[in-house]
Amino acid sequence: MKANQMRSPPPARRAVAPTSSVTPTSGHWLQAFLLSLLLTVSAWGDAAIVADPEGVRLDRLATVGAGGAVVHWAGFTYFDRAWYQGEKQESIRWLRDWSGDTYLHLDKGGHFIGGMFLSRNVGDAFRWSGLGANAAAGLGAAVSWAVLCEVEMRDAYYADWGFSIPDFLANTAGASIPLVHTLWPRTQAVGFKLSYWPSSQYRNYDRRRAADLPSTRYAIDDYEGMTVWLTLAVEPMLPARLQSSWPDWLGFAVGYGTKGMHGANVKSRGREREYPDLPSAHPEFLLSLDYDARQLPAGGWLWEHFKQQLIWLRLPAPAVRVYPDLRFYLLYL
Repeated sequence: MKANQMRSPPPARRAVAPTSSVTPTSGHWLQAFLLSLLLTVSAWGDAAIVADPEGVRLDRLATVGAGGAVVHWAGFTYFDRAWYQGEKQESIRWLRDWSGDTYLHLDKGGHFIGGMFLSRNVGDAFRWSGLGANAAAGLGAAVSWAVLCEVEMRDAYYADWGFSIPDFLANTAGASIPLVHTLWPRTQAVGFKLSYWPSSQYRNYDRRRAADLPSTRYAIDDYEGMTVWLTLAVEPMLPARLQSSWPDWLGFAVGYGTKGMHGANVKSRGREREYPDLPSAHPEFLLSLDYDARQLPAGGWLWEHFKQQLIWLRLPAPAVRVYPDLRFYLLYL
């Protein structure tokens, strides 16, 4: 997310007519990149790359390519009309927002997990097409990185946004994790999840805005309600003689969240914070139990797919806040 000094998106986003077309730097190069990937995949036949004995299923590969193209077109057409409005620049606006004064870096966690989610699901689509695990994960990472890079390139030419180098690095790291997990399976013991419970700033938006208090209109900007978790599966790390005594579904997690945010797209700490009379926002660190949804009972393909999607969400569990003070939660949401 890009920080600016506005409490809500500028009115010009709704008043100005849509921009004419996607710039070559942000749209056409991605289409060419994705097409070259699909052509390369269709030519592969090595057993180490292709999982299906009959080779790549071209009908399924075509479905993946066509579905991706439709989603890409529909998604960015919507954003071009609803969001990418206002003042457009001729050159890239580079953002080096390392300070984290707006969201205390929690937005980078969102970029990281978003990259993971996209990379994993695109990779699964290529597996469905007949590719082997390594090739599918590699293509999933490459396609996801390209799509997220396109988002940054679109942001880059608008005065209200810009190309955020920290966001780009978080996207890249997140898109790489499923590939790392595939190439080195032992690393799957370490995971990343997100939990969310609407904050008062979002739940009481109208009342807080009327009272000139920090408020957040959209859930996607409600970072005070979000917590990013690093999870650790305990059983694989235990000696073999102890593994049978530890529940395979139970692990630990370290969480990072924030409190005292000053709203969306405004500085929440430091001398330039939006509400000088209020204290700066501060980070929180938590320790908690974690549940591995992949260990739920087996079922059909739809149930198995549903279980895989649950791995992105940290389910409610007991937790202890260790910073900035000590507090116990029977269930941390």
